[in-house]
Amino acid sequence: MSIVFKIRYALPCCNTLNSNRFLECENFQAMKKETCFECSIRLPKWLISRTSKVFWKFLFDYRILNTMNSILNSAKKVLGKAKVSVVDCSRYIRNILDAKPSDSKLTDAQFILKVIEVGLRNVRAKEMSLTDGFALYLKSKQHLRPDSVRDIRCIGNRLLRTSPEFGKRNFSEFSASECEEWLNAAFHTNPQFNKARTMLHGLFEFALRREWCDKNPIKRIERKKVVEKEIQPLKLTETKRLIKTAQRESPVYAIVAALLVYTGIRPREVRRLTWRDIDTEEKTITVRSQCSKTGGVRQVEIPPVLNRVLIAHSRELKEEKICPTDWQRRWRKIRDNSGFRGRWVQDVLRHTYASFHAKNYADLPRLQLNMGHRDLSLLRSRYVNMHGISRTEAKSFFN
Repeated sequence: MSIVFKIRYALPCCNTLNSNRFLECENFQAMKKETCFECSIRLPKWLISRTSKVFWKFLFDYRILNTMNSILNSAKKVLGKAKVSVVDCSRYIRNILDAKPSDSKLTDAQFILKVIEVGLRNVRAKEMSLTDGFALYLKSKQHLRPDSVRDIRCIGNRLLRTSPEFGKRNFSEFSASECEEWLNAAFHTNPQFNKARTMLHGLFEFALRREWCDKNPIKRIERKKVVEKEIQPLKLTETKRLIKTAQRESPVYAIVAALLVYTGIRPREVRRLTWRDIDTEEKTITVRSQCSKTGGVRQVEIPPVLNRVLIAHSRELKEEKICPTDWQRRWRKIRDNSGFRGRWVQDVLRHTYASFHAKNYADLPRLQLNMGHRDLSLLRSRYVNMHGISRTEAKSFFN
């Protein structure tokens, strides 16, 4: 007699009923186990006795019919509450299996369960429109510097102006292709596209943590390649002319212009500096975390030429902040009067400082600390351009 046959009759211990598997093995001696192979429960010896195979099959088939009727009635009861028929359920399952990829390694049952799980996550996701979510995201960024918050707000408002209908949609409704088209429509240059992509990525990560969606579509959007343009540093005579023009306007403007030329500090960082950040005795300027672009504190060296300017005018100035409120308008006028009208390049003073510093000191790690860069690669590839600068000019620049 088959041990599989005898074990399968002991199915009060489990709910698996299959009469075809019941008669698969005819070799009683080949199966030495006296346990149910579905739930591993030990079978009583009386069950493994010499009994007619036909008798056991009769009892087993009877149990199958009773169990199937019971399961079917329970299923109908559950589906009746949802007003769904058994036929409808069969059709839904068929549709799910039709969508199963041919190369899927999942069984049919595993694939169905996975589809149901994903669907439940989407259904349970909290509904939140992009406009409302962006307002909360912006509120969560109030600890950042005002300039950073303003940039986030400007990018978000520009996106919403470009496609107002997107603001009414929930986060869970966006696809990667839609977001990429949206970014391309709102921003036409590669640097702008990349900056907006970074902001939108942060917004969807914010939504993901709050379960407003179950994925971040921005992860599938590649950043665009940006070709860095070579920026020629100013000549020594041009930097001197810039300082003299600022001096004619006011000693305050001369100090701010000298800070930009001789320290490599970013314009936004200079606008946040106060007199307590400057130590003419130690010859250092402290760029504090709330002022720094990278969020870290750094010490910047004060070269001799700048130190003389600071000592000469610091006693005359009583304001806490170094940079006057009308600086940006005045700075534009100073540049125009110095002969740079229509040809001023953004960040040219940082490039000028980096190039003269590298030529004079030949110490890139030192330059990296002064400029606040995280690594040397950007410094080498973008900022340092010593072509046409002699050592004599570089020495004169700082002294």
